[in-house]
Formats: sequence, C-alpha cells, structure tokens
Amino acid sequence: MRDKASGLLLFLMIWASLFSDIFAQQMRAGLVVLAGCCSWAAAVILVSRVSRFQKYQAGTIGGAGLLLMMLSVFSGSSIDVVSAISKNAALVSMIASVGFLRLIALSDNHETSLPVGSMAFFKTLFGVSVFGSVINISAPILFADRLHTESMLTRLASASFTRVFSGCSAWSPFFGGMAAVLIYVPGFKLSVVMLLCLPFAIIGFFVVCLEAWFLKRDELKEFRGYPVKFSSLWIPLVLTAMVVTMTTLKPDWSILTCISLSALVLTIAVLLMRLKLGAVNTLQQHIATQLPRMANELLLFLVAGLLAQGLAGYIHGGGWSLPAMNFGPLQAAGLLFAMILAGIIGVHPIVTVAGLSPLLLTMNPNVHLLAVTYLFAWSLGTSASPLSGTHLVFQGRYGINSWKGAVWNWPYVAVMFLVAVPMLYLVSHLLE
Repeated sequence: MRDKASGLLLFLMIWASLFSDIFAQQMRAGLVVLAGCCSWAAAVILVSRVSRFQKYQAGTIGGAGLLLMMLSVFSGSSIDVVSAISKNAALVSMIASVGFLRLIALSDNHETSLPVGSMAFFKTLFGVSVFGSVINISAPILFADRLHTESMLTRLASASFTRVFSGCSAWSPFFGGMAAVLIYVPGFKLSVVMLLCLPFAIIGFFVVCLEAWFLKRDELKEFRGYPVKFSSLWIPLVLTAMVVTMTTLKPDWSILTCISLSALVLTIAVLLMRLKLGAVNTLQQHIATQLPRMANELLLFLVAGLLAQGLAGYIHGGGWSLPAMNFGPLQAAGLLFAMILAGIIGVHPIVTVAGLSPLLLTMNPNVHLLAVTYLFAWSLGTSASPLSGTHLVFQGRYGINSWKGAVWNWPYVAVMFLVAVPMLYLVSHLLE
C-alpha cells in the first residue's frame, strides 16, 4: 500500500513539475509547490526503504541546510521557502520519467543463446553504453540479469559494466548528473558541454576494452555476452530527435522538461502500439513497483536542495565567501580530485554539487569548465564509490560486495583522472 501511494505521489510530482514549465506564468507557482510537496510526501512514506547510512547522511545534510537557513534569517537574508521545498523536484522528475523507458527499450529474449568470445564482450559493452546513456541504471541491470541467468556474473563483466555505465553520466542529458548540473550551474549550453564531455566517455570505453584485451585475453575467449539487437537502436535515436525537436519548437521550456516529456510520450506511444489496452496495466505496475525504488535518490536529492538553498541564503547574507581567485584548470583539477575522494568515502556527487555551487559561483567561473568538472567527477566518483547506486544494485542482485566492486574500479578511476586533468586544461584553453 505504501509503495502504491508513494508511486502515485511521484507520478503526480512528474506531471506537476512538467506543467509548471509548460503552463502560463500565473499557474507555475502553485504547480511548483505541488511538485515539491508530492516529492517530500513520497520521501516520508518511503523512508523505511532507505538504508541506515543514507538516513544518517540525509539527516546530516538536511539538518545543515535548515541550520544555514535559520542563520540566514537571523543575518537579515530572506529564504525562498518554495525553492527550498521544490529545488530538485524537476531533477527527480526527469530521472523518474526516463525510468519509464525501460518498459520499451530492450526486449530480453531468454530463448536466444548467448554469444561467446571477445566480439560478444565488445558488443555487450557497446550495448550497455548506448542504452545506459538513455535508460540509465535499467540498462546494466537488464544486461547483467541476462548473463546472470546462465552463470555467476564475473569480475570482468561486473567491473566493465559499472565503468562503462558510469562513463555515460559524463555526457548524457538523460542522467541525473547532467540534470543536477543544469540546475546548479546556470548559463551553460548543453550541446557544448555534451561535446566537450563525450570524448572522455569514449576514451573510458576504450580503456576498458584495451585492459580486457591485453590483461584478460583468456577470459575474453570464454566471455558470454548479451545478444544485442542493434535494430533496437531506433529508440535512443527517436528519443534524441524528439528532445531536439521539442527544444527547437519550445525554446522557453527547460531542457529537463523536454527530456521528461519526450521519454513519457515515447513510452506511452510505443506501449499503446504494442499492448493496446494492456499498456494501462503495464504503466500502473511500473508506477506502483518501480517508482518507489528510487527512495534513496529521492531523499538524498531533496535534502541536497535544502543544503543548497541554505548555503545560498547564508552567502547572500554575507556569512561566507571564498577568497578572490580565478577558477581555472588547476582549481578544476583540484575540485575533481576532492570530489572523487568524497565519492570514495560515500558522499554522493549531488551533495558536493549542491553544497559547493553557491560558493564556487561567487568566483565567477567559466560555467562550461565548472560543468565539465562536475560531470567528470560525477562519472569517476560513482564508479569509485562503494555506496553508489550502481554498486549497491550489483551487490543486492548479483552478490558482488559493493566495496569489492568499487575497489576493482580504483585503478580505472586513477587512469581516467590522469586523462581528465589534461582534458580540463584543453577545455579551459578552448573556452578562452
């Protein structure tokens, strides 16, 4: 019953968030409040689903945010209560909307035999990368589930999947990372940042492949991969075309709205064509069972919004500021290193992005360089963190200890950090 109620609240949050951007100005404030209230109500209902560590972390972050808001009021600064309640509602709505795509993106045919060999490995990784960039965590789960039905998921498969999937968050607009950066680093062009970050993800993909080719050659020969059907690639292509078309026709809509609406419209249209009236039951099932599973992300993103609002108000009231300095490639590299370390000890990137942005923006940085730094950190931090959603899912579903999975990725993260630093210098030079 709790799951159904929270699922309905989250579904209402999605549409309230969408309509707040689509409808006339006079209706937006009420819809924004509705979206925020629905998200918090769902979080309260789902708090029993949240792990103990996440509860402690969320309580600390939310408490700090509320304390900073109180200090801001005492210092004479005003607090935007509506923003505090609904700061990340659009972000959560986008993540939830994209999750619906798993209903149509891949049809897992268990009667199809698994291909074997190095080419099967490379095709499987390509599939995880392409579909993961659109349907998020659902892609590696669907791929890994199929392999897990045949035998235990190997270290090679687990590490490769999590690395390639984490690389998607460096550039994909369908990930929470990009959505968070769009909210906390206003003013950058999405297309520019995607083009700047995509090479990083491609390099990461080839690093994974080359490591397997040179160090795991014997395992590659026996690797049982996923039967990727490239005819299914039409879904990412159509979704991308829909988003581009919508942003062109409706430039006043936010990119988060365009992505969320495109994902929902495409999912509903395809389900109606495939299942006719059965589509309604499929959607109801997803709302009741799958939406509540985002309890951890939901609570963390909401309290991060409180922290960001509290910091913004405190800084605006003159309570805290950074010394005068430039935000150049050296500072970007230092920020990247610090965020990776924070990820390793369990601090989610949304917390560091929300907490640091009000401070860093006082330095008047190049917003594109800051956005790229955040996205690199999101990608590598989640790959290295034992408490990232990806590693926790792999622990729960396939018995791979989250700490062990994270430690397996640390050498890869170190290599990609060495790739990221010169790329940050190059980005800084290109943006001058």
